[in-house]
Amino acid sequence: MTAALFISHTAEMGGAELFLVDVLRDGPQDWTGGFLRDGGAAMALRDAGRPPLIVHAGKSLFEVRRESGLLSGLASATAIFAAARELARRAKNFDVICANSQKALVVCSIAAKLARKPLVWILHDIITDPAFSPTNRKVAIFLANSFADRVIVNSQPSLDGFVEAGGKAAKATIVYNGFDIKGRPRWSKSCADALRTQFGFSDKPVVGIFGRLAPWKGQHVFLNALAQLPDAQGLIVGSALFGHDDYADELREQVKSLGLSDRVHFAGFRDDVSILMAGCDAIVHASVADEPFGRVVVEAMLAEVPIVATLGGAVGDIINDGTTGWIVPRNDATALAAVLTSILDDPTVARQVASCGRIDAARRFDIAQTRSRIAAVLNEVACR
Repeated sequence: MTAALFISHTAEMGGAELFLVDVLRDGPQDWTGGFLRDGGAAMALRDAGRPPLIVHAGKSLFEVRRESGLLSGLASATAIFAAARELARRAKNFDVICANSQKALVVCSIAAKLARKPLVWILHDIITDPAFSPTNRKVAIFLANSFADRVIVNSQPSLDGFVEAGGKAAKATIVYNGFDIKGRPRWSKSCADALRTQFGFSDKPVVGIFGRLAPWKGQHVFLNALAQLPDAQGLIVGSALFGHDDYADELREQVKSLGLSDRVHFAGFRDDVSILMAGCDAIVHASVADEPFGRVVVEAMLAEVPIVATLGGAVGDIINDGTTGWIVPRNDATALAAVLTSILDDPTVARQVASCGRIDAARRFDIAQTRSRIAAVLNEVACR
């Protein structure tokens, strides 16, 4: 088995870090996770008996964001080279270095050259998204084309964006995110009752939205839709990451202004998401921008709960509209409310669709398949 070191720049529990924890938790012993700062994802690996490698990077590296320009990147150059030298030193016993984020790609590109190791970039974003500054996009594509031996992308839209931005298509391979299917809870009355008791909900339907609190994730659209459903209650699971604390405050103010204070509960970050999902009557994915993958969508399907997701990015590749879930236009609270109404008014049909969704998701997104496909890429790169 190829010994691989997977590096994320942050250990905050974003989608890329959840992916990494899932892959490594019961993965090959020759695979190790690493981070440029400590945090929740590193703790999750420790709890799983997979101690991570921590290479501390300077604070300035974390101040560079998707929208940052050239000056921010230059200011972090010292921190980048220091982290790269340390990573190169600690990567000597590995066959391949895998960058699991765009910032990690910058550090890993230098480290791979210094350590004379092949490099794989795992791309979790649609890099043509306007949220990425032209500078950051150009840097990422240059590094991928010049230093990466292979690029693993999480969906066809992510691959299309990579190529459109100038990435070399021949280097890219699609590997979907995977999930542990065995033992994952499904919807049940006992789960629903437990959820209501935990959050003080009444016996009226509970609609959940899961994911970090960020404007592009569309929690504000969810609240506007919920305001049109007088008999429904809302559960918002997730916390603000990467500088979006103001948005979290805005959501709480929106709840007050819409008169939803007695119907909406903010649960914050939770590590029992699959259990909470299994207690909801419906789950919403409300992103207002193209979704590179749609982790919450698959998780809702695996929980056998009706899922309503907004069109864009990989959502159309995951859901067969009306058969395994429902798709609505993005940023359209009225359309979202209309579909939720039909789901809550006809639970028999909703349960049938949810059952089909679980069967389809379990077939297509098993973590064992993901590990196998990643291993094939790593083995190919190492053999070169």
